[in-house]
Amino acid sequence: MKKIFRSSQFLVDSRFFAASIIIVGAIMILWLRVWHLQIYRGDYYRRVSENNRIRKIEIPAPRGILYDAYGKVLLGNTPSSDLIVIPQYIKEREKTFDILSRLLHQPRDVFERKFKAARAQPRFMPITMQRNLSQHEVSIIESNRLFLPGVEVRTTARREYNKDISPHMLGYLGEINPTQLDDINAKNHDNPYMVGDLVGKQGLEARLEKYIRGHRGYKIIQVDAFGRATSPNKQDWVLPMVSAHPGANVELTIDLELQEAVGQAFSGKNGAVVIMDPRNGAILAMTSQPSWDPYIYQRGMTVEEFRALTLDPLHPFMDKTTSGEFAPGSTYKAVVALAGLQEKVVNSAKSYYCGGSFSLGSQTFGCHKKEGHGWVNLRTALMQSCDVYFYHLGIELGVDRIAKYARALGLGSKLGLELNLERPGLVPTEAWKLATHKEAWAGGETPPIAIGQGYNLLTPLQMASLYAAIANKGNIWKPYLIKRISSPVGQLIEERQPQLIRTTDAISPENYDLVRQGLEAVVMDDEGTGKKARVPGVSVAGKTGSVQVVNLKKNKNQTDVSILWKEHAMFASFAPSEDPEIVVAVISEHDDKGGGGASAAPVAGHILNTYFKLKKSRAKLAVGAQTQPSPEATKE
Repeated sequence: MKKIFRSSQFLVDSRFFAASIIIVGAIMILWLRVWHLQIYRGDYYRRVSENNRIRKIEIPAPRGILYDAYGKVLLGNTPSSDLIVIPQYIKEREKTFDILSRLLHQPRDVFERKFKAARAQPRFMPITMQRNLSQHEVSIIESNRLFLPGVEVRTTARREYNKDISPHMLGYLGEINPTQLDDINAKNHDNPYMVGDLVGKQGLEARLEKYIRGHRGYKIIQVDAFGRATSPNKQDWVLPMVSAHPGANVELTIDLELQEAVGQAFSGKNGAVVIMDPRNGAILAMTSQPSWDPYIYQRGMTVEEFRALTLDPLHPFMDKTTSGEFAPGSTYKAVVALAGLQEKVVNSAKSYYCGGSFSLGSQTFGCHKKEGHGWVNLRTALMQSCDVYFYHLGIELGVDRIAKYARALGLGSKLGLELNLERPGLVPTEAWKLATHKEAWAGGETPPIAIGQGYNLLTPLQMASLYAAIANKGNIWKPYLIKRISSPVGQLIEERQPQLIRTTDAISPENYDLVRQGLEAVVMDDEGTGKKARVPGVSVAGKTGSVQVVNLKKNKNQTDVSILWKEHAMFASFAPSEDPEIVVAVISEHDDKGGGGASAAPVAGHILNTYFKLKKSRAKLAVGAQTQPSPEATKE
């Protein structure tokens, strides 16, 4: 019995000893772990702890402001609220996106798609989920912040667009393409882009991106376990902050009040208007229609909106001022007239008989006036836009001699406006026809060329440049929009000067004067086709035109045909005709009224009237400012 007791005591003692060894070992391991964490790796984990409660907040930089030539804001900024998420602080992603989907009435896939697009960037970098939140949406998010760790609403500057200025000129902003981010940042080491950043996509926003983008800043804040901002514990602990630097400001050649007049005059029409100063090539106003709402890119375009715009047969995305190529119609007759005078095929007195049509071999070419104009000279032919006169003149000149003067006046090549895609137009020749179509030039192809149809193509910008060259007797200026670029505090960064492309000496001043007299009669004579462009007290020179899109009978009532079959109406003009300072080119695409005299000339007339009224009122203001006594002069 005693032996059994001793055996049991030994078993208890051995188990106690083993347990003691285990306990001591565990304590030693825990102590070693504490020593490793607190002493050996203490500095490292202290930094990690600080990072868990310290957050870097990016401060977006406001984009630079675009001003018109008189200091009025063309494109500014307005405060806007964006929904962002920071992956590092999101605990349950699926639950978070489900809540956001219910609160904002957005499909959950929208948030998932944007989140996955930014998975390559560091987890502490914010991801923009939705832009331009309404005040109601902001209040909903803020009231549910407790359930949305890692979700924030940030206020940033957003573009404020003017409805009278088409986005083709100013451009628009869109999110940067994540697949191009590395390539773009390789050229922007000092100011890299992030996923979700907005970047200029068209027009001046794209052209001036490097100047007007600005440099983002940041601030450091302390947050609690829910990601909410808290105050530092130590009063003397100042968290660092780097202010954002706004982008540079840009002064343009555009006149905002004139631009608004263009919007009013061209309302409801499609096509383009370009207004230029013939003395230096400055663009005073321009528009391309139809357009679209540039805000859709800032808030996000739906698939349905994108499909509707891309399938629109009137091509709202195209900047027709520089990319739209049109047959010039009768506005081209000024070129043919200059060629005929310079080649001595005609003079101011030589006349051709117009009986309403012109025959060449088996072909017959009609005049817009079926009964004919009778005997017409150059002035009358331009004034009444007689097609038969120019059929005769075109046949005597030939296509190559017409092309020689068209190219001398700047047609058939790009002008170099730094805006959007610019097309060169087309000045056909016999060699071009052979190279392009592998066919020789046919004699019956010349009469349509002489009245601005056939293979002829030009852009509205080229039309404005052409009439500027006629107005200033051969100077071809490079069109430009940008006058100067300055820092936000007014320091000059860059200033642009007018650039003369060339002065053509192919045409004598006397022949320019003869054509100018004919163009002046178009508007100022009671029998002129462009009399609806008249301006009280100002002499205006111009030329109407209309171009058939499909082969419809001339003067046919077009109310029962598709809009895409209707004629283009055109009008190009300059004023004052004796000392030009403004050129207006109008192309109204598929116009209901058809001819340039009925539809395009009134648009130009409204614009010219506005221009000279503005000039007069600004001159009075300038005189008043000069005669007003200074504060020092009023002191006794």
